Amino acid sequence: MKGFIGSGNIDTNSRLCMASAVVGYKRAFGAAAVPCCYEDLEQKQLAIVAGSNAAWAHPVAWQRLLAARQTQPTMKIVVIDPRRTASCDDADLHLPLRPGTDAALFAGLLHWLHQQQALDPRLGKQLKPLVRRQPGPCRRWRHSSGCRSLDVLTLYQLYADSERALTLYCMGINQSTSGSDKCNAIINLHLASGKIGRAGCGPFSLTGQPNAMGGREVGGLANQLACHMDFTEDNVDRLRRFWHSDRVASPSRA
Repeated sequence: MKGFIGSGNIDTNSRLCMASAVVGYKRAFGAAAVPCCYEDLEQKQLAIVAGSNAAWAHPVAWQRLLAARQTQPTMKIVVIDPRRTASCDDADLHLPLRPGTDAALFAGLLHWLHQQQALDPRLGKQLKPLVRRQPGPCRRWRHSSGCRSLDVLTLYQLYADSERALTLYCMGINQSTSGSDKCNAIINLHLASGKIGRAGCGPFSLTGQPNAMGGREVGGLANQLACHMDFTEDNVDRLRRFWHSDRVASPSRA
């Protein structure tokens, strides 16, 4: 469609389930590429599952999490979800947060890490001025989530004590009027704490529908070409030469 018919007006299922995650990743890294892999499920010390009933929606990944915990009993699984789902039955901690307070919960963790001087000195320094500008004490962040303060602090301490932490998030985060901001709250947390770019670490967006990542790789969003490229003249020309086509979709053809 984009390479030979010349129309950019086509989406894959990435539009419904992954648009917020795409924006969050592009804001942070410049490309909608997940900085994690499935092997991280076995190598983490803490798994935070936010906005996902992974036991039902991602049963293979969920079983890998549980199997990893059996071999390493010190691993912890925390489920953040307003509902009591099947995933909560296997979790070490369930935070039934108030709907819409996801960003406040993660921003509160970032703020708490700053208070504890637990931010990565290399990656956290750029975010420290932002953290200091956040209004009110850390207690306000905890209360706004609607969870028990002790449970929130337990999550915060688990994150601080875990050298390798993985945050897996899905539709409860993405499909929101502020979904992209919630994604960036999670990504900023991992950036500032240095828990990214290493085995068992990172912000891991779980796809909401089959092969949404593959759809993005081939340009399956209306604002993308293949390989996460946008519609700049250089990218259009690069694709035109690679595909040997003079009809690649471009702003001038729209």
